[in-house]
Amino acid sequence: MIGIGPADPRYPARLLDLRCPPDPLWLDGDRDASAARAVSIVGTRRMTPYGARVTRELASACAEAGIVVVSGLAQGVDSAAHAGALDAHGRTVAVLGAGIASYLADARGRRRRLAHAIRTQGALISEFPPDAPPQRWTFAQRDSTIAALGELTVVVEAPVDSGALITADEARKLGRRVYAVPGPIGVAASAGANALIATGRAKALTEAAMLLDALGAPPRSRTYHVDDLDARILDALASSPAGPDSLARRLGLGVGELSSRLARLVIRGSIAPAPDGRFIRR
Repeated sequence: MIGIGPADPRYPARLLDLRCPPDPLWLDGDRDASAARAVSIVGTRRMTPYGARVTRELASACAEAGIVVVSGLAQGVDSAAHAGALDAHGRTVAVLGAGIASYLADARGRRRRLAHAIRTQGALISEFPPDAPPQRWTFAQRDSTIAALGELTVVVEAPVDSGALITADEARKLGRRVYAVPGPIGVAASAGANALIATGRAKALTEAAMLLDALGAPPRSRTYHVDDLDARILDALASSPAGPDSLARRLGLGVGELSSRLARLVIRGSIAPAPDGRFIRR
């Protein structure tokens, strides 16, 4: 773990756009990840299955194209964004609302494993001293850092009181573009994101290709290996569309494992999401 100031050549240049750039900025992991081309993907802690799928698809697509995915390592959309980037063997940066040592000491379960994976395949960063505990105000402050690190910010799902809306507002103040994923009318998890679009504060984001185009990063051309599990999923979808829950039951898989596979297959163009939430084979 190192602490770097604005005068350090390793300091992320985009953070200098902030009125008060973090000084020092603490970093644990790949020192170049926070300075590389990046997109910020944020949203609610209480995401729906729709939000989980979309987040992983967007993050995986960006990672496949060599774009670093930035988020806040909270539950929900943040964690899904980091996981999507890691699934695609890309880099991801987590901006913490606590000191790095404090976060690692307190994190449990899935987020603890995720944090250690990020250190290996990206970086944990914080503007707070290593042992600083999280406070209500630290999360709002780190939202500015998340907004500054990304070339643009994407809000996937956000209710009207979501901290993700703070990140979106900070991005706009910095002159960054803001996109939001439209959600169903009347669903609380998407109310804030829909409001961003309705009021012109964000542009509607409807597919991963649109995001890559906005970033000027066309998807990489690759030859993909289809393993046995991918083949089983494709075979199951060959006869008729299916939703994640029914597909998981048919294949005897956990929904989390299946979601990762579905996201990769969507990015590869092997399957496509239908408007009703099911998947169809292409």
